[in-house]
Amino acid sequence: MLIELLTKRYPGMRAWLSQRLTGLAMAIYSVLAVWRFFWLAPSDYQSWLAFFQPGWWRLATLLFWFALSLHAWLGIRDVFKDYVPNDTLRAVLLKGLVLLLWLYLAWASYLLLA
Repeated sequence: MLIELLTKRYPGMRAWLSQRLTGLAMAIYSVLAVWRFFWLAPSDYQSWLAFFQPGWWRLATLLFWFALSLHAWLGIRDVFKDYVPNDTLRAVLLKGLVLLLWLYLAWASYLLLA
């Protein structure tokens, strides 16, 4: 049943499911981040460095940023489709959005992996 829904017969289902899954991933990360924040209670620069020191936490944070970028792309793309009737302007806005999201993802990657 689920496989049939993800075929070309239902074109919007993959985007809908992707947005729900990225939202779920971000919610799980947010709960974990709040728990870690209250558990470790970073208060100065060194404790914030220690907060982001574990490799698994950096990977989880990077996956969060990837999920956030995909989630934002899917959502804003649909908003632009609905509310920007001019095809040229919509294409420019979408390209700007893609560039901005890639820059944010590259910046997060640089901060987490450097």
